[in-house]
Amino acid sequence: MIKVGDIGILRALEPSDLNWLYGLENDASLWHLGISKEPWSRDVLLKYIDSQPGNLMRDGQLRLVLEVDGAPVGALDLYDYDAIARKGGLGIVLNVEHRGQGVATAALRSFMNYLFGTLGMQMLYAVVPESNTPSKTLFETLDFQPSGTLKHWILNDGQFENAVLYQYLHS
Repeated sequence: MIKVGDIGILRALEPSDLNWLYGLENDASLWHLGISKEPWSRDVLLKYIDSQPGNLMRDGQLRLVLEVDGAPVGALDLYDYDAIARKGGLGIVLNVEHRGQGVATAALRSFMNYLFGTLGMQMLYAVVPESNTPSKTLFETLDFQPSGTLKHWILNDGQFENAVLYQYLHS
């Protein structure tokens, strides 16, 4: 477990997270942010949970749950992990009721400390829709730098949207 200040913890997925994860993965309003664009069954998600934590070197990804007051309220993902170049992509999602309270900043800061300190990573990146001001603010607050614009990168409701590529280089 990774402590997130006095807010909560980051931990591996547990079988008790199934209903929460089912709601998260089947929220069609979030599908434009990820690769998956289809509903997930409880059976498939339970098998995924049972395989966690996976092998970061083999799978190239790590998902941790943000737990607050004993309940899952968010997920943080490291994806496209490259152990040789020591880089990877970051994703974060929070339940609506926990947004705008500094929870994401605290959780992401703790996750970054783990990734740089324990895993020895050198660079993290995030791809953020141009219209997602809260996420852009989050990454800029944590000193991620915009590195470029990805044209027509995200398809949302039949419309293409640009995305901002943010990078954080660990010194």
